[in-house]
Amino acid sequence: MTSALTPARLVARLLPVGGWLALAGITLASPGATRMYATPWNLVYAIALLAPALALLARGWDRNDPLRRPGPGWSGAALAWGGVVVMAALVSPFPGPSLLAAAALLAPIAAFFLWVDGLLAQGISREAFWRAWLIGSLGVEVASLGLWGLHALQAGGGLAARNPYPLGHSNYTAGLSLLALPPAVVALWRQSGRERMLPALVAVHSLGMLFTSGSRGGLLGVGALALTALWYAPASRRRKVQLAALLAVAAGALVFGHPRMRATLLGGAGSHLVAASEVQRSAMSVAGWRMGLDRPMLGWGPGMVPLVYPKYRSGLPGGAENVLQLHSLPIQIWAELGFGGIAVLVAWGAFVAIGLRRSPLAASTLLGYGAFALTDWQLDVPVFGFAVAALGAVIAVDCQPARRPAPGRDRRWSAVLGCVALAGVLLVAFGGRRDPTPELNVRALALARDPARAAESVALLQESLAQNPDQEIAHFNLGWLLLVRDPAGSERHFRTAARLVPDKGGVYFGLGLACLNQRRPAAAVRALALECLNDPAFLQSPWWREPALAAVRDRAAAELAELLRRVGPAAGTRRLDPGWLGRVPDAPERVYRRERTGYPVLMRNLDLPPPQDLYDVRETTAPPPGPLPPKGWLPSPLLLALLDAPLSPNP
Repeated sequence: MTSALTPARLVARLLPVGGWLALAGITLASPGATRMYATPWNLVYAIALLAPALALLARGWDRNDPLRRPGPGWSGAALAWGGVVVMAALVSPFPGPSLLAAAALLAPIAAFFLWVDGLLAQGISREAFWRAWLIGSLGVEVASLGLWGLHALQAGGGLAARNPYPLGHSNYTAGLSLLALPPAVVALWRQSGRERMLPALVAVHSLGMLFTSGSRGGLLGVGALALTALWYAPASRRRKVQLAALLAVAAGALVFGHPRMRATLLGGAGSHLVAASEVQRSAMSVAGWRMGLDRPMLGWGPGMVPLVYPKYRSGLPGGAENVLQLHSLPIQIWAELGFGGIAVLVAWGAFVAIGLRRSPLAASTLLGYGAFALTDWQLDVPVFGFAVAALGAVIAVDCQPARRPAPGRDRRWSAVLGCVALAGVLLVAFGGRRDPTPELNVRALALARDPARAAESVALLQESLAQNPDQEIAHFNLGWLLLVRDPAGSERHFRTAARLVPDKGGVYFGLGLACLNQRRPAAAVRALALECLNDPAFLQSPWWREPALAAVRDRAAAELAELLRRVGPAAGTRRLDPGWLGRVPDAPERVYRRERTGYPVLMRNLDLPPPQDLYDVRETTAPPPGPLPPKGWLPSPLLLALLDAPLSPNP
């Protein structure tokens, strides 16, 4: 007997449909993971996150058919996750932006309870669930491989071009493939005849996505799936061995067939890119650990890594100037949610592990993805959060099938959950806001192109720093704006910028000019020598033709020689001859300003244009002499130690 279709139930059914359509839209709108921060896609993104909460609110107030609930352990873990996320956002140094970012972590909680309700009400059978899972996976996979193949043909890069489609990064591609592969393999194993066509297509496409992603974390996920199949799969020993062998073959093909994987294990072409990636990941791990140590209870708040990472950049050996995420789920949770987030993560992991016996497919899929997630953070992208919520709901229902309690108690549970959903929506809607500093910075740099509006630009950057003083972009460009009118202030901003990003190109040059304008030649010579040490291309910059710099060229060369002596073993076998300093080749000059292409993505606001620094880079088109190392070849702590070292006596 089915209940009448009340208005509340109709709303509760229509809202998820709209939410899934919105989710499909932002997932397939390549690059989906960043496009969702641009107008009008941010509206679609908001619908995808809002729909589950509103549907849960409607279901919660349906008195005729109250919500079915999971067991108390799963309910407690889900609600605890939401509580930790909200509390971490509220106590964050940046509560407005953190609450806005928290929406991506809160919406899957509502989806989890909706999935549990649907599965317990028998409205969604396991067969229908997994078939819908495979159909959705196939749609994403066809889009991914189709876009990648088209790009590879146009660019001629072949397998060397990693597959970033449709979300915008190859790690996302690997994550999607690992979520699709286990259900496809199990369905292919169990079914026969025409029924095997869909899972076969999904399995082949999943392996294709995993291979073209070139993800080493994907290999880790496949290994975890193979071990899980050997140990927990409800099959005979022979079938377990066959299943594990199939996954081992897939892993071997990934390792030896993709150039990036070969470079990781065997070296050769492309190994320098792999090494650079390792340096960046190591720096992110160290930074994330230190972030959590400084705020151990609840971290810095959801989504706050890009705003906080610069505080820790100077103590890292290298890596990117700033990052969107820390490329590890546990490290990201530790940095942003502290002990509270780690405790809930451990609880969820324990429930999933317990569920391997009674819900092997969903649990093994989550464990394989969890192993991969050790190398990446993806829960801020809705498709991953909702996928994890759906798999968790299947495990919760299989392991703790809730008997329907007395109607009064059930209705109270529904009403409470509906109120929680409403409170979350209102909190994010009225408390969340974008970080205002990126817009201030971009507007200031645009105004600075007109010298007559330099004062306005200075005021905007100072306003931005008043809200967040750890912004290298604002300090660096304020240094250039104040270089003539306030050289002492310029020096302070350049020094702060150097401490935030020690290997920033141009920061020591600007510092040197500020010291020259204060008639402090010894400090200027040290800074100019550091610019050459950090960015050896500056040795032959046409800037050395300027009279003020030409006058201190010999002293700067002597200082560079002294710095190289101090660096000692850190220089390795690099050939950096101080005699090259100031020898500008007689070749055409190129003048440009560096554009911060990734800044709108880092700030989660793609409506902003990429800002340009105010530093005029001057280079010649002639090749540099000798094997000059690239910019930033020395560890950041060493650069700062040299900056703070006592000045050399005048030659």
